[in-house]
Amino acid sequence: MAQSFFNTNNSGSYDGLVKLATLGQDINWKKKIVQSVPTGSLVLELACGTGILTSLLKKNNNTVYGIDLTFEYLCVLGEKMIEIDSINGTAEFLPFQSRYFDCIVASYLPKYVNLNTLVRECQRVLKQNGLLILHDFTYPRKLAYQFVWKIYFKIIQALWKHDRKWTNVFDGLDKLIVENHWDLKLNPILTSHGFVQIRKEFQTFETSAIISALKDEG
Repeated sequence: MAQSFFNTNNSGSYDGLVKLATLGQDINWKKKIVQSVPTGSLVLELACGTGILTSLLKKNNNTVYGIDLTFEYLCVLGEKMIEIDSINGTAEFLPFQSRYFDCIVASYLPKYVNLNTLVRECQRVLKQNGLLILHDFTYPRKLAYQFVWKIYFKIIQALWKHDRKWTNVFDGLDKLIVENHWDLKLNPILTSHGFVQIRKEFQTFETSAIISALKDEG
């Protein structure tokens, strides 16, 4: 599904789109992620895309490797001259040796993948006590927030209705977020793969969540 949403037609306009569509909150969410990453860590960024989060990780003096399913987005990342080794591939099959990274981060990925497969691969390539941080949109729990969220999506669907590059994304994104419940599914999956100290923090009226956990090998 992610491959059909993100492609060569919209890679060049992604950065501006995500800023407008999140009303400027995207950068704040990503800064929250980076605050939890120890300075100087060896970090794997899943679904690194055009490098918005990558640039913040680099400013935090981290060494960053990236992987993304859409080659055209990696081309945009390359044009930004960010120092990163990036690979065109899937986060559900990581071409890295076991126990290699201090930290793995991902933004806007969980709703698109098989969470059990993703967490298993992350557990494999993380060092002992390695940190996993996953972020994505969530459907608010509170009724008042749900009401505002639905109005918000109607507005952005209307704004991008005639933009062929993004019409298919906004036509299906709201339904995906409502039905996915990735944040509710993740906790038992993390526990089953030996992760501990699981923390979930909702952002901006419960419209997204950041979940972190540590790999524990006993």
